[in-house]
Amino acid sequence: MAKHDREQDLLPPSAPLSLSDERLSNLLEGITDGFCLLDRDWTIRYLNTRGAAMLAPQHAPGASLTGKNLWQACPDLHGTELETQYRRAMAQQHSCSFELLYPPLGRWLEVRIFPSSDGLTTYIQDISQRKAAEESLRHSEEDLRALANSIPQLAWIASFDGTIAWYNQRWHDYTGTTAEQMAGDGWSIAYDAQHLPPMLHAWKAALRDGTPFEMEFPIRGADGQYRWFLTRANPVRDRGGQLLRWFGTSTDVDQVKRAQEALRDETRVLELLNNTGAALASTLDLPALLQETVDAATRISGARFGAFYYDDAGEVHESAAPLPSARAVNGISLRQADVVATELRQGPAMRQNDLLAAPDASAGGAPPLRSCLSLPVSSRSGLLLGRLLLGHPQAGMFSARSERIVSAIAAQAAVALDNTRLYAAATRAAEERKVLLDSEREARAEAERTNQLKDDFLTTLSHELRTPLSAILGWAQVLRRGTRDQADLHRGLQSIERNARAQAQLIEDLLDMSRITSDKVLLDLQTVVPASIIASAIETLRPAADAKHIAIHSNIASDAGTITGDPSRIQQVIWNLLSNALKFTPQGGRVEIDVRREASRLAITVADNGVGIKKDFLPHVFDRFRQADASTTRRHGGLGLGLAIVKHLVEQHGGTVTVSSAGDMQGASFTVRLPLGTRAAPARPRGGDLSASPDLRGVTVLLVDDEADARELTARILRDSHAEVHGAGSVAQALQLLGQVHPHVLVSDIGMPDADGFDLLAQIRAHPSPDAAGLPALALTAFAQPQDRQRALASGFQAWVSKPLDPAELLAAVAQLAASRVSTDVREQGRNIRP
Repeated sequence: MAKHDREQDLLPPSAPLSLSDERLSNLLEGITDGFCLLDRDWTIRYLNTRGAAMLAPQHAPGASLTGKNLWQACPDLHGTELETQYRRAMAQQHSCSFELLYPPLGRWLEVRIFPSSDGLTTYIQDISQRKAAEESLRHSEEDLRALANSIPQLAWIASFDGTIAWYNQRWHDYTGTTAEQMAGDGWSIAYDAQHLPPMLHAWKAALRDGTPFEMEFPIRGADGQYRWFLTRANPVRDRGGQLLRWFGTSTDVDQVKRAQEALRDETRVLELLNNTGAALASTLDLPALLQETVDAATRISGARFGAFYYDDAGEVHESAAPLPSARAVNGISLRQADVVATELRQGPAMRQNDLLAAPDASAGGAPPLRSCLSLPVSSRSGLLLGRLLLGHPQAGMFSARSERIVSAIAAQAAVALDNTRLYAAATRAAEERKVLLDSEREARAEAERTNQLKDDFLTTLSHELRTPLSAILGWAQVLRRGTRDQADLHRGLQSIERNARAQAQLIEDLLDMSRITSDKVLLDLQTVVPASIIASAIETLRPAADAKHIAIHSNIASDAGTITGDPSRIQQVIWNLLSNALKFTPQGGRVEIDVRREASRLAITVADNGVGIKKDFLPHVFDRFRQADASTTRRHGGLGLGLAIVKHLVEQHGGTVTVSSAGDMQGASFTVRLPLGTRAAPARPRGGDLSASPDLRGVTVLLVDDEADARELTARILRDSHAEVHGAGSVAQALQLLGQVHPHVLVSDIGMPDADGFDLLAQIRAHPSPDAAGLPALALTAFAQPQDRQRALASGFQAWVSKPLDPAELLAAVAQLAASRVSTDVREQGRNIRP
């Protein structure tokens, strides 16, 4: 174009052309364009050779067309675009430039027409090669465009300053944009606002430094969703190194990115699961284990709330994850009645994406949990241990993947809970085993102690039985040889009686202890005046006190009142305490009895100035068979039962007994406290007046006992009171005598061979004779337990006397039975003599 402009300047259309101007002709012939100068009547004023070849190829080369009419010289112009443009330029006097495919030549021409008042100046250039190159380039561009549109990447071209000049079609298809929308900075709408600042910063740095650009960031698609792309841009330079443009591509790496993110997430999950498993495996503390489970589940799931409801033997315990203050502010409602209580012991995993969809979701006026995940925690055996509950105030926060991951934590928690339970069970078993071993050791020690006590008791019992028995047998042998000294005779008889009573007391103590251990001590409650019982006990033990020159003093308060109790048992308590005091008080000692009222109780204290009690033995004073001195050199006899009997009888009366002693040789004090008397049966005489022997003159007694010595002793006691006694050694012999002697009273032993006393009485009661059927009967037996007495009375015996015999008790009982029999006989005789 610069060359053409110079030619136009050299030969303006209005300038006359001098053909003789050789310099100008050479110039026009030397140009590469065709040149044609026309006047207004279309006469060719000048046409260079290049122009003639283009417009009039039918003429011979070199032929001059100057002066000829254009339309005649170049008939091929008729009807062509060139003719049209010539005529329009001439008529309108407007310059024009255009390209056309000139049919006569079959070539592309570029024509520039400059009109003037004198005509037209035309420059014609053959551009066929350029057009061919452009066509080739166009095809190349189309191929390149097709290639750019066929690649999976989003491709683009930017100028050297970063202005985007072109996007491939895949960019527009993916982003849903047009070229017009992408003009200028329109491209920014395709990028995430969060990632745009760092991306621009890196792009500007690449533009400034002219270095390749590479970065990953998300690009929004036509659907509004973002996908990750790897964007690369390389600078394009010319041969001189000048930056011309940038060629860039964006490769979709979303799947790779998400796979990498998933891999990182899975790695994080695995690491958390491993850490959680290690943490759960490292603790056996149940609250810590539950809290660690909840914390791990909330961290890995993104929950805002987490709780572990643990079922411990039917009792539900909660361990919750710490929450921000929004627990109440957000109104995070657990709705435990719906979510927890119903699901805790039943049902599989439960995942709820939006609890607001529930009909009662708005109950309570506060936004509840919207997302909820509830998972059972079961042991290896399938036992449901509890439930893990996660929640979030937004909907759709828990996916199937969240459920699988939290299920793994729940499985780890189940194993840890199993281990904790097993450890707890093992610990309990070990503790129980230790307790059992300790109990076994204690039981063994107690058994050994009991065996030792039993051996000591048997040794003591043997000693206590043999000692009086030796005196009895010795004096019996002495008296059998005969003696003329009445004093010796009296002393011997006293010794026999005293030692026999001692043996009887030993036996009675053993029987009492047997009744106590079997809880068969029966009380005959009456109103008791303590003063009379204490006086009676003192008088009973006075001979023993006098023998050791021990003074017994009693101090009974005037307001002592009465108590409710069994008189014989109360007397036994007082007697045992007094005899114990006398036993351990040395010659010339002192025993005091103090009776006083203490509020609603009566206190009876027996104190002595005897040997005292050592401090270490005080806790065992009331134990059975326990004695402070059980050695063979002990100075005091006894079985060690008296104080044990005292303690039981006092407690059975609702009282207490205590002991105190300052130590060895400091004496001892026993205090019995009994409730003051309430309304009870008045005191009854026990067996009549035992101080005088009744006269049984005229009374016939049938005595039955298989032991001849016992039968002979009993008969002697009865005969000394003038009774007529007929003895029988068996039930058969007694029945034979029954019809011969017509007794007033039957005195029968219970335990006999072949047939016992119960059999005898049953046969007598079944006898056809009225005298036999109504015969009063007294049971005489060595079976002295309360149940033995009850059985005897229930079998028809009217009275019961235990062995060894107390003569006064026996005679009183026989006299009472004989009196009832005689009065019956008198009534019968009176009935018989009436008219």
